[in-house]
Amino acid sequence: MLTTECNAEPYTRWLDGYLTWNFQYQDQIPLFAAVYGGKLQMFGRAYGGGKTKDLAWRMKAAQSLVFGEQIGWMEPTIIKEPVGGPFIRRMARLRYALRDYFSSGDMARVPALAGEIPKVTADWQWSGEWPVTTDALLCGAWRARDGRLALIFVNVLDKELSAELVFDGARYGFKPGTRLAVTPRTEDGVGQPAQEEASFRRTITLPPYQALVLEVEQVRR
Repeated sequence: MLTTECNAEPYTRWLDGYLTWNFQYQDQIPLFAAVYGGKLQMFGRAYGGGKTKDLAWRMKAAQSLVFGEQIGWMEPTIIKEPVGGPFIRRMARLRYALRDYFSSGDMARVPALAGEIPKVTADWQWSGEWPVTTDALLCGAWRARDGRLALIFVNVLDKELSAELVFDGARYGFKPGTRLAVTPRTEDGVGQPAQEEASFRRTITLPPYQALVLEVEQVRR
């Protein structure tokens, strides 16, 4: 019920919610989430943006999702934006569907992707003009307490993107020889699971502005 103004580390003992609106920098990594994710809840970004604000919003919301943050902090009128509104809604709905991973799980290693992934740049308007560049395909991974793994992929571009997922189960605690069930999830719900070896390769194709989650767990015999 009590939250911070930004994420001063010394107060994690006393507070449950950490405002992350200052996560606005070039080449930032989710070190804070890797250490404290699942122990406290992170929420919010400052959703400024100049002439490229719609792209900036998508970049921030996508990065927030893979970092495990609750989606926000923007003017409610954003929902009327033709692209930004549905995109923010999509991130929020997926975040809610994955809440078990974020609320009590742990951040895992970022999925390894093969292939050329384009870069995007937008003015994040953190302090005056504030250009930030990220991959157009953002990804992350979280492990739930019961051992399930969620691999998250988000395309912030206005065109289809593809890359090859190179999955090494040993990096996530799956022993060689283990059979895995891989279940796709989108904003619309859960798809049909497929079985894979402990290490596998799969092409990930995302339409414009879309997100995909692959939930991975050991097959129970």
